[in-house]
Amino acid sequence: MVWQRVCIIGVGLLGGSIGLALHRRRLAQQVVGVGRTMARLETALRRGAIDVATDDILEGAKDADLVIACVPIKSIVDTLEVAATVAAPGAILTDVGSTKQSIVRAAAGRLSDDQFVGSHPIAGGHHSGVEHAVGTLLEGAMVVITPSDQTSPELVQRISEFWESLGSRVCQLPPAEHDSALAISSHLPHMVASALAISTPIELLQFAGKGWMDSTRIASSNPQLWRQILEENHGPALQALKKFATICDTWIDALERADFDQVEQLLKSGKATREAVASRHSVG
Repeated sequence: MVWQRVCIIGVGLLGGSIGLALHRRRLAQQVVGVGRTMARLETALRRGAIDVATDDILEGAKDADLVIACVPIKSIVDTLEVAATVAAPGAILTDVGSTKQSIVRAAAGRLSDDQFVGSHPIAGGHHSGVEHAVGTLLEGAMVVITPSDQTSPELVQRISEFWESLGSRVCQLPPAEHDSALAISSHLPHMVASALAISTPIELLQFAGKGWMDSTRIASSNPQLWRQILEENHGPALQALKKFATICDTWIDALERADFDQVEQLLKSGKATREAVASRHSVG
């Protein structure tokens, strides 16, 4: 399916990558980018992520048949509610927020169940901004669709087909299950990477090598963005961190007892899990 007018609100890394992918695969007649500053949108225009730029949601979403909100989590429903007033009849509204329960709750009664369904592409990087956008970012990436009990099945099918057309793999989860899963697979690694970076004394940073850099890479992500993610999903994130703390206690106990058989078993378990995920990514 070729979309007539796609409106991307928030043309950063993910929004820009979606725009580039739409053009690369010739899936949209026109891609409109909405942002807060025209200077940033000019970069998106130069890179070919969008065809038209505006700082006015009403102008950008007018007659759009697909609107994607790539804005901070707390702004998503407000943004889509405004866009829905001028979008084409029957337009699809979705988002890319990395927590879902709060968004789906806020959307109830404000966004039509025949138009809005939540999405979360599990793709990105620690660099933000459209200058880092890549047209292949979503290829092979998992996109989680989080319909509510009231969401139209036809709408779920259409948004699934959209993400698949960009080369993504799609699965469906209830919003609460999504947030619990992402707390462990995404939010916990950010907290651990940050904690690891903090735990290294400044005077010892001269000895930090590639292993330290690889392990702390995502600690350089936007702190304001991650504060909002952890605030919105603080319950599941706290549970994930507590589970991690019990595993740390197992390591501490093994080292205190000089039980290096247990240490080796922990290392083997970590290696097996890491390699299982790495093999899936290499196949994808």
